[in-house]
Amino acid sequence: MKLKSILTNFWVESTLNSYSIILFSDKKILAFLLLFVTFMTPKVGLIGLAFVILFHILLRILGYNRLEIRSGLLGFNALLVGLSIAYSYELNNYFIGLFFITLLISLVVIIFCKNYFDKYKLPFMTFPFVIIINTIAIASKNFDVFKIDMNYVFFENALVILKQNNWFQFVHSLDLMVLPFHFKVFLITLSTVFFQKSILAGFIILAGLLIYSRIAVLYAFIGFYSALFFYHIMGGNLDNLTYFYSGANFIFLAIALGCYFYIANIYSMLLVFLLSPILMFLMITLNKILAVFQMNSMSLSFSMLTSVTLYILYFRTRYKLIIPANFIHNSPEKALYDYLHLLKRKIANPNYSMFLPFWGEWFVSQGYDGKITHLGDWGKALDFVIVDENENTYSNLGQKADDFYCYNKPILAPADGYIYDAINYVEDNEINDVNIHDNWGNSIIINHLNGLYSQISHIKKDSFLVNIGDYVKKGTLLATCGNSGRSPEPHLHFQVQHSPVFGAKTVPLPLSYYIENKNNILEFKINEIPKENSLISNVEEVELLFNSFNFKPNNHLKITNDKSKNSELFEILTNEWNHLYFYCKKTESKLYFKNDGVLFTFERYEGSKKSSLFQFYQSCYSILLGYYPTITLDYYMPNYLFPTYGLQLINDLFAPIYSFIAIKYSSKITYIDNLIHPNQIVIASNQRTKILGKSFFEKKFCVTIAENATLTIENLTNKTNYIIACEKF
Repeated sequence: MKLKSILTNFWVESTLNSYSIILFSDKKILAFLLLFVTFMTPKVGLIGLAFVILFHILLRILGYNRLEIRSGLLGFNALLVGLSIAYSYELNNYFIGLFFITLLISLVVIIFCKNYFDKYKLPFMTFPFVIIINTIAIASKNFDVFKIDMNYVFFENALVILKQNNWFQFVHSLDLMVLPFHFKVFLITLSTVFFQKSILAGFIILAGLLIYSRIAVLYAFIGFYSALFFYHIMGGNLDNLTYFYSGANFIFLAIALGCYFYIANIYSMLLVFLLSPILMFLMITLNKILAVFQMNSMSLSFSMLTSVTLYILYFRTRYKLIIPANFIHNSPEKALYDYLHLLKRKIANPNYSMFLPFWGEWFVSQGYDGKITHLGDWGKALDFVIVDENENTYSNLGQKADDFYCYNKPILAPADGYIYDAINYVEDNEINDVNIHDNWGNSIIINHLNGLYSQISHIKKDSFLVNIGDYVKKGTLLATCGNSGRSPEPHLHFQVQHSPVFGAKTVPLPLSYYIENKNNILEFKINEIPKENSLISNVEEVELLFNSFNFKPNNHLKITNDKSKNSELFEILTNEWNHLYFYCKKTESKLYFKNDGVLFTFERYEGSKKSSLFQFYQSCYSILLGYYPTITLDYYMPNYLFPTYGLQLINDLFAPIYSFIAIKYSSKITYIDNLIHPNQIVIASNQRTKILGKSFFEKKFCVTIAENATLTIENLTNKTNYIIACEKF
């Protein structure tokens, strides 16, 4: 616990993150390895460390945001600057002055670059580092007191002078190892990122990258070997790749655009490959231009090409191939597996909710692009009727409106909104007669805001229970079904549109949730458009289920281990986007959840798997809040939360093309004691690890819900029980 408190100390964490973020990570173990690598040349490591710490102190004195400093995003350029001046200049009395002048220049340039690039929603990459180093390099030439360290600029000098030094021998102990030439170049290229030129340093950085991300390693190789390929076919000198930051540009570009800012897949690999010759030409051009002014491009070509690519791709209207990582995890694996998880996990559109405008089970008599009246601009509409077991819409002879099952049945608001307009003067038709003058009959338009309107037509005259201007919630009773307008028999017409005009052009819009009855087999539909001739209904919520999973902000979740009798309290909080989550103060774990009245779902888990929150996450990952004994919910869970020993590491390497491991979750209500007012409900859930489609590891849970909305979760695999209750205090 003491070590953890040290590692989470503001100054320690901000310093470590400044190291790891250079390789697009926030892993502490990678940071320690990189810190060690910089100390392979002791003066480089020491001065680099001192530089970034003092830089952070200046930022705090000036009042800059602690979170930004802690992330390392402000400090990593300063670290590179500190490492560079330590590498380039001799240590003498005047170096102290150079150190502090450079520190002040770094403060100005880094903050300016950050604020400038923020305006365009772009990362400032290593632009500050290149600007600062070249500024110092040019200015220092006018002062004889600032001596260039020739032993490190000309590496061969160091080999002769320091070959008897034990530490130097250790650092370069692997330099003569027999390795393929191209792999040797790759390792040296990695080491030059931190101002070393050592095979051992390259191996240590590669090991750190492997620990941080197997996908990042894959893309590092793709970037480097793409450069190697183009250098080879164009007759370039491969030794140029080992010059400081030359080869690193290709590695940085590959990780940044291949798997950090974008989701790792075959198309991002292709993007990296195609950008490699552009980067090569850009780097050569910049080096030649800047050489005239005695400047070095360093990582400028990578920063320029990455920023331009991000800027160009930002203005796309479709993200089908190169997919942005909308949430930067600092882990390509998490970003990829979360994306694959969202593809497999069908969810209702979070930007709107739209439901069926009635109670009970109705029949879709005419669907989208129907052959009768749903044509052209009015094609994306639905007609509903009620049918019996023989699919008849009426009883008796069907000669009058009252004979039809749907006539005078309640019409509900399909979503929250304001009553924008209504028609209530059209009389009902006789059966098989139509009113072509008042086509829509009595109708209602609801403004659901954000440019979305719904229209419900053929309503019974004088059955309206709402007025224009009223605010209605989903499920509010509006009126009853009639037979007005172009309606030969009673039915309900429903459409969604972008205009508040009766009969406006329709737009296709999936319903959030509904139940479809196929030959008495019920199917749960999410974010779908009902098809013609389907029998459908809204999900009927069970109050006990809803209340049991209706956790509210500022309450507390209490989880008790039934064996040990130990209890843990978790706060229920909201983040800046109003996402609800349980927070474990002890482990700093967060469990995000959502209850939309139909589904209770866990959206994301962050933190320790030792927390009892993780048991809650596994057992109740997704729960249907209605009782349908024949419906089983099937969902996929994120891979990275359930590592399958070494298999997961192998899967990481192949995941951008094909993930052969899947974690599948299912839940189903197996018992309810009373259909009207239940006091107890039992849910069976399980989690299975599937490898190449075959199940290998399974965890089973039994979730019992009591009358007081208390959950008892029994882990049937390891015979552990957890009692979960929500407390208000």
